[in-house]
Amino acid sequence: MKFNPHEIIPSAYLGREQAYIKHMLLEGYLERLLYIVGWSASRLGHEEIIFVDCFAGPWKDESSDLASTSIAISMNLLSKVQRALEKAGKPVRFRAIYVEKDDEAFGRLSHFLSNHSPANVKTAAIHGDFTRCIPEILARCPSKSFAFFFIDPKGWMAVKPEILQPLLARPRSEFLINFMYDFVNRAASMGALRDDIAALLGGQLDAEKIPTNPAQREQFLLERYRNVLVERVSLGSAKALSGYVTILDPTADRTKYHLIYLTRHPKGIIEFMTQSQKLAGVQSAVRTAAKFNKQTRGDATSDLFGVDPSQVAPIVADAGTRIENLKKLWIARIGDQPLLVTESVFADLICTSNCFPSELQLAMRKLMELDEVENIDSGPKLRPKNVIDYDKEETIVKKPLD
Repeated sequence: MKFNPHEIIPSAYLGREQAYIKHMLLEGYLERLLYIVGWSASRLGHEEIIFVDCFAGPWKDESSDLASTSIAISMNLLSKVQRALEKAGKPVRFRAIYVEKDDEAFGRLSHFLSNHSPANVKTAAIHGDFTRCIPEILARCPSKSFAFFFIDPKGWMAVKPEILQPLLARPRSEFLINFMYDFVNRAASMGALRDDIAALLGGQLDAEKIPTNPAQREQFLLERYRNVLVERVSLGSAKALSGYVTILDPTADRTKYHLIYLTRHPKGIIEFMTQSQKLAGVQSAVRTAAKFNKQTRGDATSDLFGVDPSQVAPIVADAGTRIENLKKLWIARIGDQPLLVTESVFADLICTSNCFPSELQLAMRKLMELDEVENIDSGPKLRPKNVIDYDKEETIVKKPLD
């Protein structure tokens, strides 16, 4: 899926522009992941690579090729990468599993897979409720297979950590989970849903302790959920890492949902956030076009449930503030001792701040230009791009005050 500035929003995505951004991220990161994992599959002992779409649909795409669905996007990508790897002398088996509960949608899914599955990708469909199909999903993902789970439900009940736990505990796995913040934010204030919200966020939650400031409230709820996921993935294995991308409502200035990424490998976080940065400008263009389309249609309506959009404002920080905060983060991490910047250290800094890798590099450059820190392994001249090379495990030290 390529972004065409002359056709800002493909016709298949009109009215669901947020799905366009989501699918661009899925495609961009999944392609990088498949190449990276596939290239090293033999060395890492991965006997095959499996993509699992836990809420496949198809939804709101009446075309025969399902081009605007995660089904067609993922299947075409798996086939493309498998062929490229085989041509490069790195043959890997690829499989795709699609789960769908709705009878009509499942019928379309099964028909599509029967008629369009590529010869080099084995596909399968599971008919049933995702929450009850987890044992079957796991049975179809052997222990020596690498699995990527795309968990994108319509609501938020299905992504409770206790429900996802069997998947989160599986080794050789990565996850992209849709945290439907727009819905979670509303539900967090409803007494009738208190127990469900507590289960989502890892324990009882005192409503009075939830911040009322919109940005602080969003950060609080998001971080509670991310932390619970990280804890569960980390049980009995290497520490998990988490990043996220905020997808804004196409026509209102608030968050629609967060796409949360979970991995056990630091390179995954760096690659995911690199792909995320590429979408920042695209999302802005898509939202501008969506707002224009809505105005020209003359169908601007009041917000659902009468919620004041000012009370659900997205997390926003200007670029200057972000870089200043990252400079402070670097200084705190360096402390009074030399800091060996490994891939793990760099990825952890990204997770802590949810910044883009280039922002972390820019913040370090600013510190070096201010003569506050020094890369003792790079020489006196600053590199034109990345001033710290974590692959070479370079050392950063604070420079003494005059």
